[in-house]
Amino acid sequence: MHTTRIVKEALNKGAVLYLLDLFCNSSVPAVREKTAELLARMGADKLVGPKVRLTLGRFLPAVFADAMRDSPQTCVHMFEGKHENPELIWDVNTRSRVSNNIADLREEHFVMQKHNPQVNWKVPDDTSLAVTASPGELVVGGVYLRLFVANPGWVLRKPKEFLAELMDTCLMLMKKDKPDVELLETATSALVCLLQAQPSLADQVPSLGHIPQLCKQMVIHRQQGAIIKAAILVLHQLATSEVCILAMGHTDCISPLKQAMQARRDMIGVACEALNRLFSANQDQLIRQALEADLVPYLLGLLEGRLEALENPAMTKAQIVKALKAMSRSLLHGDKVAAILDKSSVWSEYKDQRHDLFITATPTAGYLTAGTPATAGYLTQGTTQTIPDAPPPMDKEDPLARTEPI
Repeated sequence: MHTTRIVKEALNKGAVLYLLDLFCNSSVPAVREKTAELLARMGADKLVGPKVRLTLGRFLPAVFADAMRDSPQTCVHMFEGKHENPELIWDVNTRSRVSNNIADLREEHFVMQKHNPQVNWKVPDDTSLAVTASPGELVVGGVYLRLFVANPGWVLRKPKEFLAELMDTCLMLMKKDKPDVELLETATSALVCLLQAQPSLADQVPSLGHIPQLCKQMVIHRQQGAIIKAAILVLHQLATSEVCILAMGHTDCISPLKQAMQARRDMIGVACEALNRLFSANQDQLIRQALEADLVPYLLGLLEGRLEALENPAMTKAQIVKALKAMSRSLLHGDKVAAILDKSSVWSEYKDQRHDLFITATPTAGYLTAGTPATAGYLTQGTTQTIPDAPPPMDKEDPLARTEPI
């Protein structure tokens, strides 16, 4: 099956359907493995391969097409197993339904071909053929978000593609006048978990163009508390990436964040930690934005207040002090920041205190891995019925911040 012409003709005549029937219903393991290998070779064709993979995706979850390519034997074991992981929900009933559907379609096409050998096979329009999860599951990029949030250490097949689709989904939900709060919270949690588990992925976000849109949502939807919270949480996580911080310096970021803090006072703690990360990166553009937004007086006002709405006011004030000190170190704008601070009686009470002891690991920290793993989880997990425990969080001052040069 090395030539495009042969693959195209085989697809038109229903070869994929016949091969799928062998893969699903043959009683000989070796035949099923060879069938999976052959389907993978057809799917690897540069011109017709994508259409073959799309056809497979109409009958089987996308993870099976990748497994056919990576390990036909593993793919057969996966098909026969029971799974509930972020990329596959699969049980006996689902397998039986898929196998029966394929067998019925194969028989129907075979009868047509006996009457007319020249007939071409058309993929059915029935979109329910590949529906394998319950209707309530939110699936983005082939990943079940509920299960991913429960197991963020899962090694994804295509993390970059998942990141792009998840960012798109979050922004789409934020842009609605009446957002589905539950869906938005689930998508936001999944995005934060993904960026915590694979911090290097955050460096991809600026090129996707999402950061200006994210900042804009904090201004447009000031009355939508759920949207404000989601935007702050995502921005807080993106602030661990120096590439993202550099991009934020080239968009209006600080003023929207200040407005978001005013709208959701319960999120001030998370926002202040994000500000500390942003200003500690020594980006003069961000300091300029802060001065234009009158952020320094606002932060001093927070220092003077009691911050009753926050779970840990002392830690939040420590983040504010560190952020203000970082701003004052700016070569271009530090003098202006220092001039404002020197006029404040509140600042004189805090500037000489040591605040490191008040800063602890944040509740959202954890599940850290060293970059993007190489082996997809579906190849290593085996048959499971329950979700494996996630690794514990690492105990550091700010385990999400990356300070190494980009």
